[in-house]
Amino acid sequence: MSFLSKSKPIMLSAVLTAAASVPAAALDMTEKASIKIGDGEGYAEMIRYHAPSQSLFVTASETGTLERISMANPSALGLATPFDLDGGNVTAVAVHGDLVAASIKADAADAPGEVKLYDTNGTLLASYPTGALPDNVAFSPDGRYMLTANEGEPSDDYSVDPEGSFTLIDLANGPTSAVVTQISLDGFSAPAGSRIVKPGSSFAADAEPEYVAFAPDGKLAYVTLQENNAVAVIDIASASVAAVSGLGTKNVSRTSHDMSNKDSGINMKRWPVLMMYQPDAIAAYEVKGATYLVTANEGDAKDYDGFSEETRVGKLQLDKTMFPNSDVLQLPENLGRLKTTTTGGDTDGDGDHDLIFAYGGRSFSIWAEDGTLIFDSGNAFENVISRRSPQLFNANGSMEKADDRSDDKGPEPEALALGEIDGRTYAFIGMERNNAIFAYDITLPSDPHMVGYMMPSSAHNSPEGLEFISSADSPTGKPLLAIAYEMTGTVAVYEISH
Repeated sequence: MSFLSKSKPIMLSAVLTAAASVPAAALDMTEKASIKIGDGEGYAEMIRYHAPSQSLFVTASETGTLERISMANPSALGLATPFDLDGGNVTAVAVHGDLVAASIKADAADAPGEVKLYDTNGTLLASYPTGALPDNVAFSPDGRYMLTANEGEPSDDYSVDPEGSFTLIDLANGPTSAVVTQISLDGFSAPAGSRIVKPGSSFAADAEPEYVAFAPDGKLAYVTLQENNAVAVIDIASASVAAVSGLGTKNVSRTSHDMSNKDSGINMKRWPVLMMYQPDAIAAYEVKGATYLVTANEGDAKDYDGFSEETRVGKLQLDKTMFPNSDVLQLPENLGRLKTTTTGGDTDGDGDHDLIFAYGGRSFSIWAEDGTLIFDSGNAFENVISRRSPQLFNANGSMEKADDRSDDKGPEPEALALGEIDGRTYAFIGMERNNAIFAYDITLPSDPHMVGYMMPSSAHNSPEGLEFISSADSPTGKPLLAIAYEMTGTVAVYEISH
């Protein structure tokens, strides 16, 4: 497995001295202020900060706007005039300097999307065509390029399934003279450790690019292909796909998770299950000249009227040699309720399942530039929540009962942000389902430490976007974490202290 086959092996010995002698300090995340944009889903999704104007930009697909929140008084957030996107279904926002980009999907599944580029006053500077369903957009570190992850989801009846793709926008000659290049996955096969979900599909058609992270030097970008359990590497200079790498699976028989919502509570056990990482958000950082990738391993399935891979373990025909206790395993209180796939696991083609797969890693991971897994948080999220917030363990939001999502993807780590505080690098990871926010010191990639945990108030539900604001850019002079909560249409700002 390799994110880039020509990359040099990462020598961890050089990294081990980076910060091993300095203990990780505990972080506290305290809500400083919040604001409600709209009532319910679609008003607060992705979020980015513009330091010079002390403003947050938040996507609101329900109204087709980029909402702008003033943080001039961080104790009393205020709504400013939004950017009107002409009703466009906005999916993501990116900010660099005084440029603000919004990715917008079209109504038809196979219709091109677009990126609209604004200045910070809301003046439209240019618009650029993308592939189908641009689900994320990011600026390169120097601001010269924008890259979109074009998800290319099928129509609900699956009569149309556009290719997943990428759009590179070169702003070297200015917004009105930008060079736009559509980048295809055509010709790539599913690499080891990944998958084609719908039988008979090409990898390009089946792939659904999700989230973009540029390398710190801007020469490469990494894009998660969530449903396919893979990462694509984009070479910026050549505007092409340099590699696609499968992420593989992790074996739950070596750890423990709660995989049933019918087991009368919290029951962390080992099971003969392979968990696909299937990350949503991805971020990159540098240590001693080496690039590392951080992923939030949410998990996702293809589930449409025209085709669905989803089933439950209790409905599978399990191979009796591999699973001699299949009758017990398939009880609802064991693995019977676990959501799995019909399109993987029959390794010998005899019609029964020799392997059981689960969606998502229920964790976050750190990967070396060559694709080596450096760290995975394992079952830490479920373990910590079970102890500190048992009433919300694998719950579907703050108002639902505990254990409700154990048969699906557990807490669903989805949102991710990296930040530096006092020379140390931290990862902040948001759980989509039970709302918990974790902080890890990842200064040493091979030995991260959990240093913070926060469960937001019941006014907030489903963290979709996280944005770290450094002390240098913060209106308070202290580091902040801004969070957009999708299901409640709220945005909250938390002060980070230690």
